[in-house]
Amino acid sequence: MERTARGTRSRLLGYGLITASSLLFGIAGTLAKMLFVADLPPLVMVAVRSFIAAAAMMAMMPLLGRPIRVRRADWPFLLLMGVLLTLVNVTFFYAIALTNVAIALMLEYTAPLVIVFTGVVLGRRRLTRPVLLILAGNAAGCFLLVGGYDAGLWRGNALGVAAGMLCAVCFAAYNVYGAKGHARGLDSWGMTAWPFLVSAAFWLLATPLIDYTTVEPSWPVVGFTLFIGVFGTVVPYGLYLEGLRHIDPFPATVVGMLDPVFAALTAYLLLGERFEVPQAAGMLLICVVIVFVGRADAPPAERGAADDAALHTAR
Repeated sequence: MERTARGTRSRLLGYGLITASSLLFGIAGTLAKMLFVADLPPLVMVAVRSFIAAAAMMAMMPLLGRPIRVRRADWPFLLLMGVLLTLVNVTFFYAIALTNVAIALMLEYTAPLVIVFTGVVLGRRRLTRPVLLILAGNAAGCFLLVGGYDAGLWRGNALGVAAGMLCAVCFAAYNVYGAKGHARGLDSWGMTAWPFLVSAAFWLLATPLIDYTTVEPSWPVVGFTLFIGVFGTVVPYGLYLEGLRHIDPFPATVVGMLDPVFAALTAYLLLGERFEVPQAAGMLLICVVIVFVGRADAPPAERGAADDAALHTAR
């Protein structure tokens, strides 16, 4: 009984951490769109974001009491995490710039489909009815939320859609390797710090290819960029990886569907983007799917205890 209670607390903590991460990611996506409108190119945004995140993590690690040094055997793994992180950020921000915040997030969160498909191909996962229901609800909810029923929304955005789909593949891989990192004994914040150092080093080498002179600094641009670098990057990535210590990559990416929900709400409030009744239905469906995945992810004993409690309450 005590083990079941510990398992429940651990899972709830995982869901809570990823929900908080989704809120910050959603806000950051909307602020990034505001910066793109202010003529801050996506490539500059990604590079500056990586520099800020790497500097912030190096300052935070001693304060968090986390070791900065890592084992030599973990370097190839962390290098791969850094490459995946760089690809996720580049494709994500290009998808935002070429489409809109909600569509970019919807495409990114087809990652559960990628995880399940890969698992089925490799023989590590079965397509059970709960999994199929979750995937169908995921797709339908996001489709409604972003207004995918409007054909004009997709017209002329083939490159943006391609960037978003590539982002989904990279994000799925990032989730899987994040879980593997915990199995190797790596710390969540260490897996946040070192990949961002790798990403920052890459953008530093790519400096000759980036025209920073196109940016006109202003207090709003500086403020939004700093917020995105710290509270829209370092903190949510750290929370997300910490959440992966408590739940598996598949339910984690499903709970991450709250990203487009939060992005749609903040884009509505800050950018005046349209928000219609079908989009509200999509938002509700996403929340239902998340509740369902939480129940489906629970161990059988835990589900049985919950059912007994509900029956006792009904009586």
